[in-house]
Amino acid sequence: MSKLIDRLENVGTVTPVPMGFGANRTANKIPSLLLVALSGTKPTIPSSQLKVDSYIIAAGKAAKSELKAAKDIAGDALWGVWPETLTSDSLNDLKEAGGDFFIFSTLDTPAEVLSDEELGRFITIPADFPEELGHSLEEIPVDAVLLAGLEEVSPLSVMNLMQIRSVRDITSKPLLLLRSHALNQNEMVVLQDVGIQGVVLDMRTMKVEDAIQVRDAIDGLPPRKIKRDQNNALLPRLSQRATSVEIDDDGEEEEEYD
Repeated sequence: MSKLIDRLENVGTVTPVPMGFGANRTANKIPSLLLVALSGTKPTIPSSQLKVDSYIIAAGKAAKSELKAAKDIAGDALWGVWPETLTSDSLNDLKEAGGDFFIFSTLDTPAEVLSDEELGRFITIPADFPEELGHSLEEIPVDAVLLAGLEEVSPLSVMNLMQIRSVRDITSKPLLLLRSHALNQNEMVVLQDVGIQGVVLDMRTMKVEDAIQVRDAIDGLPPRKIKRDQNNALLPRLSQRATSVEIDDDGEEEEEYD
């Protein structure tokens, strides 16, 4: 399974402190949001200037030369590609090169590429994605959603938040937002509240100082809020059989327990 997908699914959680003597007593806190850098095959920013959780490399056909360049740019970080065209052969090359995921943004992409469960599968959709197609996101074999179309909107409006939340409401899969302009601390707080798991910065056009601002804003986020329905989901539920009521021979009601 994709390591990036695994991290996205655990965004904002805290690993319980181990019990017992001699155990490491430090809880392992996962970031409130993940930060991902989108780059071309020629780096636009030294990795030492911006701490990110993963790299996306925009490519043509994900040729071996492009995959080598992507690996060099990412260094030790997780990486994947966003090619213009996808084939089963290019995905095999991606796995051999050490890639973790791929992204596609056209609905005429060959369906067969979604059969590969070793790589993370990201679909890119616009903010005005048709609702009738949106409901299918939950059922098709993709692992995460990248929301595009709001890259240059600044500042974000309430309408923009409603667009993001409308996508969040139709899928439980990790949701990332593509940006080419900076986001301030308050914007990051409300984006966290509407339910995204990560931000993708387009470093092909974004200023380095704007990217650093977003990194600082993420680092300063408060713990993710737990909604009432999330609390309820954690409560154990009795089975229907355990709570069923039977009538005995005397006409009295008996509760049946497992």
